[in-house]
Amino acid sequence: MCDKKSELLNGRPPIILFTGFLGSGKTTMLLKTIEMLAAADKKCAIIINEIGDVGIDNRQMRMLGYDVLDLFGGCVCCTMKVTLEVTINHLLEKYEDLDYILFEPSGMANPSSMYPTITNCGYHEDEIQNIFIFDPTRIVLYQKRLNQLLNDSISLAKCVVINKIDQVNEEEIGAVVEMIMAIKPGIRTFKMNINNELSREFKQFF
Repeated sequence: MCDKKSELLNGRPPIILFTGFLGSGKTTMLLKTIEMLAAADKKCAIIINEIGDVGIDNRQMRMLGYDVLDLFGGCVCCTMKVTLEVTINHLLEKYEDLDYILFEPSGMANPSSMYPTITNCGYHEDEIQNIFIFDPTRIVLYQKRLNQLLNDSISLAKCVVINKIDQVNEEEIGAVVEMIMAIKPGIRTFKMNINNELSREFKQFF
């Protein structure tokens, strides 16, 4: 998924976004990806945005031995733009040997609003590796109430992970794939239960 030639040319670590709506499995996906990269001896910086005062997910990651940069007080796509830009620039200046920057924005954030902040740090839009996590148990909600946000999110994604496949049938999964392809034809999709493990196909793609 990451463009190695681009990475070598600009000298910056790829930014991996884990996007998706609340409850889709973003944090679990982030943790599993961290474990996969750590096993490959990759050095990663982790940025997490949370709405609220207590970083439960952050404590979990620190228990695994990772340093986490917290962005509290609001959604990255609105009030935290300056802080996010400063954070990314700080990472680029202080850690020259980073292999990846992993960023989990709030489930309330519109990914399109974050891109200008990231590109202000010197990244091109096509260098932002956006993994969208889709919860197929909420397809009706997406269709009726979050349709525009879903369109915006998938249009920017590099791939879509369809999570919770144990909770839906084949027909429902097919409907999800059809919805995704209607928004962005040809985008790569991966079906898995993130709570179990990342699929072999996703690991090879990553």
